[in-house]
Amino acid sequence: MLLILFVRGALIAMAMVMVQTSEACDSRVGTFRRQLEKIVLDKHEDTMSKMGAILASGILDAGGRNVTIKLLSKTKHDKITAVVGLAVFSQFWYWYPLVYFISLSFSPTAFIGLNYDLNVPKFEFLSHAKPSLFEYPRPITPPTTTSAVKLPTAVLSTSAKAKARAKKEADQKASVAEKIFVEEASAGSSSGKVPKSSEKNGDSMQVDSPSEKRTEAEPSFEILTNPARVVPAQEKYIKFLEESRYVPVKLAPSGFALLRDLKPTEPEVLALTDAPSTVASPAAGGSTAGQQQGSASAMAVDDEPQPPQAFEYTT
Repeated sequence: MLLILFVRGALIAMAMVMVQTSEACDSRVGTFRRQLEKIVLDKHEDTMSKMGAILASGILDAGGRNVTIKLLSKTKHDKITAVVGLAVFSQFWYWYPLVYFISLSFSPTAFIGLNYDLNVPKFEFLSHAKPSLFEYPRPITPPTTTSAVKLPTAVLSTSAKAKARAKKEADQKASVAEKIFVEEASAGSSSGKVPKSSEKNGDSMQVDSPSEKRTEAEPSFEILTNPARVVPAQEKYIKFLEESRYVPVKLAPSGFALLRDLKPTEPEVLALTDAPSTVASPAAGGSTAGQQQGSASAMAVDDEPQPPQAFEYTT
């Protein structure tokens, strides 16, 4: 029992260490993921070990692989909520609903630049590192086809005789055709003509030498667009372009960053907009179902019911 608890705790702790670490940075991440998959799919594995592997897989892929465990703020102060959440999570053995407290220790790993109006403008910045170091892990694709074992087929004596007869006839035809071809070739060599079949065979024998395929080298940098995923290990590689229109007021390679606009007179292009989508009126045509849906959406947005009139309540 203690060994099983230790194994489960080790899997969860290892997932906390390897969260948001790609296989290009550390090859042990791929081995660890395959080990978790093996434990989960093994029918003979203990239930508690399976639970530890499932929790470890959830921590590795938490928040769509866009969050990580952070117990310190940017100013290196303790985040009390995160510390308490992780401490309560460690006691989930006594009450399983305490597992959800681990979400209090998660922090999003993204760079989101905001302008003066707290909107998200569209601009690009540089990640001076190979893209494979901080990319999303490749999704696991389960096998779609199962390999069937071929059983030996019974061969009847009549079918064997028929196959032997057909093979003999084919050999005879091939020998006759070869004899005719040799006679035509000898006659053509004496007259200086080459038969067409030999020309065709000669052309088919001319094969171009295969060109060496060179794999393209991976670039040493990556251009990201605001907002973008930036993991903690990637923060030291983030740089802003010299010709960029926006410059952060305070250098913050992750999280929310207030930007200073160097070209305030030019129109802005926003990356994220919260403008409501326009609803087509029923009079514009279309199917009856589409008209009903459009009128219902229009009523939900514009034609909200008015509050009731004032009245006096008497007992």
